[in-house]
Amino acid sequence: MKEVVAQSDKMGRLLRHMRATAQSDKPTLMVGASGSGRRFLGKRIHDMSPRKDKPLVEISCMEPLFSEILIASAERARGGTLLVTDLDRLDEHSQRELRCLLAKCSEWDRPPRIVSTALPELEVLAKRGLFMRSLYDQLAVLRHQIPSLRERFEDLPELCRLLIAEHARIQNREAPALLSDGIAALRSYAWPGNVRELSNILLRALLWYSGPIDSETITALLSAETSTDEVRLPIGTSLADAEQALILATLRLNSSKQATARQLGITRRTLYQKLARYEQLGHYQASRRKLAPASGRHYGKRTTMPLAEG
Repeated sequence: MKEVVAQSDKMGRLLRHMRATAQSDKPTLMVGASGSGRRFLGKRIHDMSPRKDKPLVEISCMEPLFSEILIASAERARGGTLLVTDLDRLDEHSQRELRCLLAKCSEWDRPPRIVSTALPELEVLAKRGLFMRSLYDQLAVLRHQIPSLRERFEDLPELCRLLIAEHARIQNREAPALLSDGIAALRSYAWPGNVRELSNILLRALLWYSGPIDSETITALLSAETSTDEVRLPIGTSLADAEQALILATLRLNSSKQATARQLGITRRTLYQKLARYEQLGHYQASRRKLAPASGRHYGKRTTMPLAEG
């Protein structure tokens, strides 16, 4: 998938800022949670820049020989872009090496443009002095915050379409349709693994099931992602989104509105009102929705091949 899906306000704004950033040679930092697409979007900045026909060289800060291959990587990226990933994993020695490289590159006639990626924790590390503050400021001249998947649910239908099409192409299969109740089921999940986790779920749906992807398929797959008594939410989730995730997860577990209301300590009327609101927002679909019990994964119901052991 090479397109940037940006139908939501947050992703639309990010894409506009990325286009402007791509015309600059200033160091750029892509900050986002795991699985949010930092590396993909870092590459897109190169693709949108005047340097797109020049080399794009990627180096991970988790590479055991990072310091040894840093200068050679920068040399290869002359005139193009050096993509430095996992900046938050850089040790103290390598931080000094990277800072020395920046000073050295400033003397080159065709220095590479530096694009880095990091988890949000990097800013905390820099504030606490656990990451060299001067290096952080040098690399974050232009900084982009990538929204989590839960912050951009407007992008979900198109994002799913592209991911399914890409998986189908690689697996040499026909791309199945994703039904509206399947999208509603996807919206009920917190997605702590963001786009990467979504991609994995859709790949499993493609490989393990036949026919259109509906809410029953998605519910079975998501039930396998979490324990039956746990809802995982990323830090920063709004109270409204957290309440919605908890209510829908409890409903999936119980398969009964009465039991769900009793377990949550609310009246059935309150539960029905909230579910009606979620349905209005497209986050839940009551019609044709048959929630799978947590213990019933339904892997054998519509699959065309047995699952491989292990």
